Amino acid sequence: MASSRKLAGLALVLLLCIAAKAMAAAAGVESYSFPVFNATTTASLVAATNTIVAGPAALLFQPEADSTAARINVSEGFLLLPDTVDVWRAGAGGGLLPAREASFNTSFTVESSAIPVSFVLLLDRFPLFNSGTGLRGDNGSAAVPDANAPVSGLAAVEVGAVRSYEPESPDVGLNITVTPKGNRAVAVWVEHDAAAHVLRVYVAAGGEPRPSGALIDARLSLAGRRTTQTAMVGFFAATVRDVFLGVRDWDLTVDRLDVGGKKRTSWWVILIAVLGSVAATAAIVTLVVRYFVSRRRTRSMEPKQ
Repeated sequence: MASSRKLAGLALVLLLCIAAKAMAAAAGVESYSFPVFNATTTASLVAATNTIVAGPAALLFQPEADSTAARINVSEGFLLLPDTVDVWRAGAGGGLLPAREASFNTSFTVESSAIPVSFVLLLDRFPLFNSGTGLRGDNGSAAVPDANAPVSGLAAVEVGAVRSYEPESPDVGLNITVTPKGNRAVAVWVEHDAAAHVLRVYVAAGGEPRPSGALIDARLSLAGRRTTQTAMVGFFAATVRDVFLGVRDWDLTVDRLDVGGKKRTSWWVILIAVLGSVAATAAIVTLVVRYFVSRRRTRSMEPKQ
């Protein structure tokens, strides 16, 4: 009994550690960096499908992962940061027009063998579980394109909104889908200048420097795309495993609009709000206990198929 209480206590401590930020933030800026997605780095990330949320995502790399973990790996879904990031803030009196908007810069590399992978900025909550439209919406596409996808010799890039919240909240957030075209890895840089309301996307072969000219240079106001003031950020693919294996060298820097130190909302707090505190807390503690125990055993660096 004492051993069980000790394990539960350690599990709760681990839960708090997982919920905390993995990266120290510079003044006014949040920074994240993931050279690869593996059993170590995904301990601070969350995987979500249309039916399941798994945190930490490192659970999906454990050699003794059960059928639920295997199902997540082969289901379309998201790999997300554990906390929300800032998008905009309302003006005095809570008016509808934003007083401040956050700029961000992100870069990542998509392997040549990867199927289309999307960088996504969602709402401040998970999409509706068990939605009849799934995560791609009614038309079977995760994005609503703003224009035809520009194509370089390396990749096709499509910028649009997210359809994962249909029918409740159609066409929200931001979706940048990269489809490799050749046999070389594709390096992608995304810059959002909030003051100028401009989005730029640059593409080069993996390992090469960022080109001087952008493949996409478009007007964009995230506050006008039915976004919430904070957002969940990460990647989407046809299977969660495709994100693990197809994306590397992900760096993200985003403005902090609450420089005074206000905490972002963590994924497990969002999940509790969606599912109800008792059921969600039990599910979270169960996941953390499984993670704590499994880390004492030999780990596989490849997600279970």
